[in-house]
Amino acid sequence: MSGQPAFNIREFVPQDLEQVHELFANGLIEFAGENGHGVRRYVDSALKEDKKDIPTQYQAHFGGNFWVAEFLDVLIGHVGIQPTDKEGEAELRRMSVSSHWRRRGVGRCLLRTTENFCRSRGYSRIVLSTVDFLKPALAMYRNNDYILVKVESYGVPPVDKINVHHLVKELYPITLRIRRNPDPW
Repeated sequence: MSGQPAFNIREFVPQDLEQVHELFANGLIEFAGENGHGVRRYVDSALKEDKKDIPTQYQAHFGGNFWVAEFLDVLIGHVGIQPTDKEGEAELRRMSVSSHWRRRGVGRCLLRTTENFCRSRGYSRIVLSTVDFLKPALAMYRNNDYILVKVESYGVPPVDKINVHHLVKELYPITLRIRRNPDPW
């Protein structure tokens, strides 16, 4: 036994909305530093757009979903998946893990959940974007085989200079590998 308390990952339900909004906002603002003004604008926009109606934006179609990680009825993380306009491709969106739960496997479990879901829906790749000041997130994605494909500037320097990192992970079907003895005798 690892000694870490067990958490649960489940699909989002509407009663989770307030905790999801709080977790999302706090997670970004915590790392914003000198980019606070631009990050607050981004958070406000996200909360008014796709995070306002998670069931419609993420769960209303076969190719998308939104999950939460919880411990004792408190949300400690969340992540969404949406199809892109490219065949076989999904976008990982809005991942956040509570500061008290980072580096305890919550993010990895959320990633694994999205990857298994994507495989079950026939996706062959997952794309995502994150910002340079979310260094722990960038490290986690790299450690889980997400490859950097592009970095682009966002915002108006010098106040809102943020670099957006675009990453991709190719998904391969889970296959059973049979070990064969090279010497049949």
